[in-house]
Amino acid sequence: MAILADLTMGRILIDLSDEVIQRLDNLKRLRNQPRAELLREAIELYLDQQSTSVIRDALGLWGNEKDDGLVYERKLREEW
Repeated sequence: MAILADLTMGRILIDLSDEVIQRLDNLKRLRNQPRAELLREAIELYLDQQSTSVIRDALGLWGNEKDDGLVYERKLREEW
């Protein structure tokens, strides 16, 4: 938590269902950490996962093509 003391942080107000709050409180007791810390960790993990899934999806864009990339590029250039 000392690391966070040097960071500038904003505040966000969110609405959570009673069930989610109960689960969060259970985790809070289990890990002996404040809710805010658990939420920060969850959001950071989610954002990391989203950025890697975007990269993974982009790398697969050519996956259904049968032509070699260079052959396809040359074919496109012939149209010029």
